[in-house]
Amino acid sequence: MKDTTDRDQHFTGVFKVFGEEISGELIYNEDSGVTLINLVKLLSDTIRDKVYGTLDIITGTLNTGTKVTLFHNRCVKNHTYAFHSQHLAFISEYAIWSNKDVTDTKYNKMVCVLENALNWSGMSAIDTSEHSVIKFIDNKNDNTYHWFGANVSFSISLNSELTMYPRKEESKVIERLVVNIAVDEKQDTTFFISTRNKLISLISFAIKDNVNIEEQFLYDFDDYYQESDRQKYNKHYLYTSEHRLKTRNTDRWDYNFTLNQLLPEKDIQKELDLLAPIFNLYLSLFKYTDMPPEMVFLNIVQALETFHARFFYNDDKEKYIASVKERFDKFPNYPDIEKLLLSDTQKDENTRYIILVSRLNDLLIGKYDGLFWNYYGSDANFAQTIADTRHYYTHYGASKEKKALKDDDLIDAIQVLSMLLEYNICLQLGIDNETRIRERLSSIASWKDIQKHYQTPKD
Repeated sequence: MKDTTDRDQHFTGVFKVFGEEISGELIYNEDSGVTLINLVKLLSDTIRDKVYGTLDIITGTLNTGTKVTLFHNRCVKNHTYAFHSQHLAFISEYAIWSNKDVTDTKYNKMVCVLENALNWSGMSAIDTSEHSVIKFIDNKNDNTYHWFGANVSFSISLNSELTMYPRKEESKVIERLVVNIAVDEKQDTTFFISTRNKLISLISFAIKDNVNIEEQFLYDFDDYYQESDRQKYNKHYLYTSEHRLKTRNTDRWDYNFTLNQLLPEKDIQKELDLLAPIFNLYLSLFKYTDMPPEMVFLNIVQALETFHARFFYNDDKEKYIASVKERFDKFPNYPDIEKLLLSDTQKDENTRYIILVSRLNDLLIGKYDGLFWNYYGSDANFAQTIADTRHYYTHYGASKEKKALKDDDLIDAIQVLSMLLEYNICLQLGIDNETRIRERLSSIASWKDIQKHYQTPKD
C-alpha cells in the first residue's frame, strides 16, 4: 500500500466540543481525504464521563486565525491517561475553512475544480489553430444546464507559468474543468455535495475513468468585500472525504459521450437521481483496481437489474407481460420472442416479480433493431447463462457450477454487459450511441470468429 503520510497537513488550534474549548491538532490527508482532529485536555479533580459518539458540529480557530467548521464528526478515540488527561480523536465527514464560523451558513454557489475531465468537456483556454501560435483565450461557450433546481455550468481554469517573469526554462501549463453549481435560493452544504457527487458520477460514467477533485469552495452572495471599485465574494473552502483515485487516461474514442452531447434543454435530474446507485455499481469497472472479476461481474449484473427495475414498467410484472404482448404478438416469430421474455417461470402465478433472465433479454432485445442480436438471437441462452453465473457466485449453487462463466469467458461477459448498460443509460440521458456500440460489438464478433478459426482442428 502506498504510504500517504507525506501528504498529511498539520494545523494546530483550539476547538470547541460540547461548548468546551480544547487545544489540539487538525490533520488533513490529501490522498485519503481524511480530516482528523486530535484533542488532549487535562481532567479536573472530579471526572465526569462524557459520551462522544457523533457530533454534528465542531468549530475551531487555527493558530493562523483561520476558522474551521467541521461537520458530522465521528469519535474514533476516547482514552484517559492515569486520570490526568484525556485524548479524543474525531474523523470529520467534511470541513469548511473560512474567515468565520459557518455553522448555520447557507450558500448560493459551489465551484469545483476537477482533474481528468478536460477532454470530456471539449473546451480549452488555449488556441493553437493559427500557424501553431499559442494564444490564451476566454472560452465563452454557453455550457449551462438547468438541473436540480440549479444552474450547472462548465468552464475552464488555466494556470500558466508562461506568463510569469522572469521566464523559467521549464514552464507548466495546467488546464482544468470547473463545475459551477449556482442557486438563487440559498442551500445547505449537503445540497451542493449531493449535486456535485451526481455530476462527478455522470462524468466518470461518460469517460469510463476516475475524476478527482482538485479544489472546491462555496460562495455566499451576502458575504463579500470591496476591492477598489469591485465587489468580491469571500471563498469558503470545502474539504470532503473523497480519496484520490488513480486515472487510466481513457482514450476519448472510448468515451460513452462528451459534454456537447448533453442537450441543454433536457432536464436529466430525475434520471440522475435514479441512476445514482447504478453509477456506483458501474464504476467498479475501474474505480477499485484490485476488485476480482467475479465481484465486478456481480456489480454489473446488479446494475442492469436495478436499472431495469427503476426505468421500466414501474417494476411491475403484469405491466411487463402486457408490454411484451403489445410489442411483439403481431410478429411471425412471436413464439421465439416469448420464450426469451416470458418463460414458464416468468408466467408462473407464484412468481410475482420480473426475473433476471427476463430483464436481461428485455434490455438485449431493446428496440428490436438487432443491436445485441448475437446475445439473444444467435445465443438464446446468453441471459440464462448470466443468471446461472450470478447464482453460482452469490449462493455457490453446486448445480450451477458447470454452467457458470469463469476466467476469460467471465471477463468477456462483463464487457458485453457493460456495453448493454452503457447503451441503455445513454438512451435515458437523451444520447444515442448506437453506432459506437455497434462498432465495438462488431469487433468482438470478428475477434471470436478469428479465435474459432484457429481453434478448429485442421484435417
